[in-house]
Amino acid sequence: MKNVFTVARFTFIEVYRSKVMTSIVFLAIFLLFVTYVASEFAYGAPAKVALDFGLGIITLSNLGMAIFIGATLLSKEIEQRTLYMILSRSMSRTSFLIGKIIGLSSVLLINTLVLSMTSLSIYLYLRGSFQDLFVWAVYFSFIEAFIVMLFAVLFSLLTNTTMAVIYSIFIFIIGHALNETSKLFFAKADPVMREILNISFYFVPNFDKLNLKDFVIYKKSMEIDYLAGMQIYSFVYVLALFFLITYIFKNKNLD
Repeated sequence: MKNVFTVARFTFIEVYRSKVMTSIVFLAIFLLFVTYVASEFAYGAPAKVALDFGLGIITLSNLGMAIFIGATLLSKEIEQRTLYMILSRSMSRTSFLIGKIIGLSSVLLINTLVLSMTSLSIYLYLRGSFQDLFVWAVYFSFIEAFIVMLFAVLFSLLTNTTMAVIYSIFIFIIGHALNETSKLFFAKADPVMREILNISFYFVPNFDKLNLKDFVIYKKSMEIDYLAGMQIYSFVYVLALFFLITYIFKNKNLD
């Protein structure tokens, strides 16, 4: 465990020095400005508009950060040959991988917390009422980004950085589109298409289920069974992805 936390700490420091933290501050300022301007054009419901913009920017910011830091998680270490020195010091590949993922996910978590607190502050300033579902929406936004980051790591082990970024974006888009596509008439009427979509749900995460923005803004409530079910779904998916990444990384030829 000591090796894991050592790698996690140095990974966090490395990302910190790459000015990612500075970009988080600028994103928070940008979020503050955009949501305030948008709320000024919203007659009658400025708080809802501010919340809508805030949650949207949190999702997009997390997505961008997850993809680009995930795609370079291991490829950078391999290209700069630093991975060989680290692994030669009695550290297993699994410990190194876990440490890197923890380090990068902590940066992702800080980004989520800073932007969510900024968004919530604006929402409350515009006389919006706090609701527990906002916390769940932010939590699932982080989980969604974490899953995308794991996909980016997986693709970076199978291809180059550019293609890993592209494939990760595709996964995000498909993950949001599959649920709505399955509801279309032609998808329900065609048994072949219906079967393809059903199989796809086993390989592509259903990100649309993790998006609670509409529930936060309009319905303001959700069954606890649904939230618990999505937590279990997310945990199983993360676990499966992690084992797959670990297996590929342990058997990858690094020469």
